[in-house]
Amino acid sequence: MSFLSILAQHADLAAQNLHYAGALAGDVAQQGAERGSDLVVLAQASTELSVEEFRERLDNVSQEEQLGWLTGIGKYFIGIFQKGGEVFAGFVTGIIPTLVVLMTAFYAVTELVGEKRVHGLARSAGRIALTRYTVLPVLAVFFLTNPMAYTFGTFLEEKHKPAFYDAAVSYVHPPLGLFPHINPGEYFVWGGILVALLELEGNGVVPDGYHIQVAIWYALVGLVVILLKGILTERITAIMARRQGIEL
Repeated sequence: MSFLSILAQHADLAAQNLHYAGALAGDVAQQGAERGSDLVVLAQASTELSVEEFRERLDNVSQEEQLGWLTGIGKYFIGIFQKGGEVFAGFVTGIIPTLVVLMTAFYAVTELVGEKRVHGLARSAGRIALTRYTVLPVLAVFFLTNPMAYTFGTFLEEKHKPAFYDAAVSYVHPPLGLFPHINPGEYFVWGGILVALLELEGNGVVPDGYHIQVAIWYALVGLVVILLKGILTERITAIMARRQGIEL
């Protein structure tokens, strides 16, 4: 056999191998497309299948395609916690530093004036229910704002603390029409009312400046409400403490 004939035979064999490899690659691509199509059909027909039928047909889908489903589920699952992390980051760069500064300033003033004097002033105003559940909450929310205002209850007797908190936490919204700095994070409570009132004023349904009157009445009615809530909560606290044998 000549050298040329040997080269010719090897060339034919190489050509056959290339042809076979091309056909095999085409089959793999076609099978992948068919598997993807099977997955789409299975997803569309999932509402018409029983649990057992769905499980059997899902077993026929390639493991790679199943991992694709799991990847999608994992992506949306972790996305929930990522959003929570973004909210927490907003707190870290927003309200938390403000609270730290407010707390530092509050306790610094308390130390300069004297804790006993501040304590005595708070107790003096807290002796009468009328001032305990009106004057103190107003001063607390005006100067310390929400949520630092609740620390004012530190200087009250234990039996008065729950009622003071109830009064203070109920007064972080009524004054927003007059003093938005009290609770800027929840200004939308008053903002929704304000938009409607301004629209009515613009249409001539109510007189100009009517929103100011509403804001004043909102704050005054809030005072009456927190007074009633404070007295009622104080009474409930005393009843529950007596029932459980707790001395406040």
